[in-house]
Amino acid sequence: MDTNRLAVMRRIGLFGLSLLFLTGWGDISFSGSASAGMGGAGIAVLRRPERQASLNPAAVAYVKNFRIGAGSIDTSARGASLRTLLGDLDVGTGSVADLANTATLLRKFARQDTELLLTGDLGLFANGFGISVGGLLDARLLPNEALRNWARNDGNPVNIPSTARGDLIAVGVFSLPDMMGGVRFSADDGELAVGAKLRFLRFYYTHYLAQGAQLQGSAGVRAPELQGRDFLERTTTALDLGFIWRPAGDSNYTLAAVVENFIEPNVRFEATDRNGQVFRFKPLVRTYHLGVAVDTETGTLFVLDLVDIGNNAGRGEVRAGIEQRVGRLALRTGYASRTGWTAGLGLGGFNIAYSEQFPVVVSRTLNF
Repeated sequence: MDTNRLAVMRRIGLFGLSLLFLTGWGDISFSGSASAGMGGAGIAVLRRPERQASLNPAAVAYVKNFRIGAGSIDTSARGASLRTLLGDLDVGTGSVADLANTATLLRKFARQDTELLLTGDLGLFANGFGISVGGLLDARLLPNEALRNWARNDGNPVNIPSTARGDLIAVGVFSLPDMMGGVRFSADDGELAVGAKLRFLRFYYTHYLAQGAQLQGSAGVRAPELQGRDFLERTTTALDLGFIWRPAGDSNYTLAAVVENFIEPNVRFEATDRNGQVFRFKPLVRTYHLGVAVDTETGTLFVLDLVDIGNNAGRGEVRAGIEQRVGRLALRTGYASRTGWTAGLGLGGFNIAYSEQFPVVVSRTLNF
């Protein structure tokens, strides 16, 4: 094998090892939208509208000819490494774990609250219209204080206190599919783009738990709201609206607004929380987002988003980011007030981003 080929294989191997290392310490976002590297901000960005359409349906009005667009494929973990969670959770239809192994999982992740979040979008776009598929999976392992203290100070299953409890709760929302359309209206002082996204949704919910002596074994039990089933399933629809304003003349900024779940999905039911208390669960609620983007002549892009204004979904935050173009290379960084810093780069249409914890993607907001 020649020296050049060995060098190429070595670089590929080092790149793969670096990704494995990063997934042990933070979250990774591959390809798709540049927003992941800019603190999750970007609902007013129009540089690649077929990719930004997953954040703001008004962007589809700027798509010309046929395009393939991917929203960011984000993997996020909290409380444990991504590799560990993907290895232990069995993501299947309707659930993320086998009921027979629930207590074992809750013991393993008993030191702190643990969360796995997966999201992504992929679509086809042409001249103001688009069709896409996407989804979000949010799975959480939630030990109570007694179980956390046992894990940190003892660890012997025989000594698990009777007051210990752990819950595994997971929500999955999948678009099958999303249908988008957008139009532009011109005026003397600028141009307004309006877009709509009709979402055909499949919703899944599961909740397993184990407490006291149950935690000494391997199996858990189903929460009361499942009524003996492994998961709940709903089919519903929703409608998102998006707006983008571009002023006339030499102004280099755009303004944007998104109303997520303008028509709210009909998903609500009586559920129990991690303490066994009954509450009315409504995971998909109407949320409002505002954004601004400033694209300078030097290739610097500044973005600022106000997410979940009014905190209807409990996700209200400020997101800000910067992108600097250097030839074909794009360097990015950003900050989200709830989750912290992100960094990323883009080259030849491929984007990668890294963060200790990525913010939840606009258009995939869960009240959970």
